[in-house]
Amino acid sequence: MLRPGGPLLNITSVRRGCRVQAPAKVNLTLRVLGVRPDGYHTLESVVAGVDLCDTLTVEPAEVLSLTCDGRAVPEGDDNLVLAAARALQEVCGEAAGARMHLAKRIPPGRGFGGGSSDAAAALAALNAMWGGGLEVEALARLGARLGSDVPLFFGPGMAVMRGRGETIEPVAARCRWYLALAWPEEELATPQVYKAYDRLPAGEDEGPSATDILKRLDGAARDAGPFLVNDLERAADNVKRSRLDLRACLHRAGAEAVGMTGSGSAYFAVADSEGEARQWAETVRAAGAEVHVARLLGGRTKQQGNTS
Repeated sequence: MLRPGGPLLNITSVRRGCRVQAPAKVNLTLRVLGVRPDGYHTLESVVAGVDLCDTLTVEPAEVLSLTCDGRAVPEGDDNLVLAAARALQEVCGEAAGARMHLAKRIPPGRGFGGGSSDAAAALAALNAMWGGGLEVEALARLGARLGSDVPLFFGPGMAVMRGRGETIEPVAARCRWYLALAWPEEELATPQVYKAYDRLPAGEDEGPSATDILKRLDGAARDAGPFLVNDLERAADNVKRSRLDLRACLHRAGAEAVGMTGSGSAYFAVADSEGEARQWAETVRAAGAEVHVARLLGGRTKQQGNTS
């Protein structure tokens, strides 16, 4: 269920079609609360959109087609953009096609939700271009058939995500943080990480909740450190240990509040200023990681001087 909030997706008109900025997300927290009867895990996660974006352009055509540049993406039925387009065709009874182009910047397999964001972008863009008339709730329900994270991208800039991802509760973002995002060469497959999590010995159920981190969004970034908990981190490390210990790299660079997003393999550090985040990013880049300095979408950030 989506509750009212501002959309993460930014749609603009172009030629006869439209263009969508599809943002990445980070999980500031991710708690696994149990396993559902359908085999999915029950989650509680504070999720925020960030300004690392893919760009999807759609234009009218007789058949569906997709081209990509930037990073490699799955082909055929494994591609969520094409899967989303076909699902919307079926629901709307649409015979028209679309020429789609994806400029891919979000690295796959690192926990940023790029594939889910692209799927949401395709649903939103094609619904607009085809005149499908589906409301955001219907698009989110359709997206949930494609992936657990897809409904998130029809919601606000920051939210608490519960269940398997279908319940999105907007957060009135007061946060002024910047993020240094860092990811290694290695990708991680989400199903493998959850399988590894299920093999871990049972641990303590006590730990920070969504409420704990939400109380600290308007405070100093360093104070958030103990609350950036991701229950999948140990499982991700068991699936594939990176040659780079990004948590340690970010700490050595000076960051005090560090977390892993999604099922890995990317990490993030929260900073009070863009300049601070850039300093950390340069240090971690020198160690061999890819990095991006991001701001939270929907949050309020302090205006810095010239930091380009």
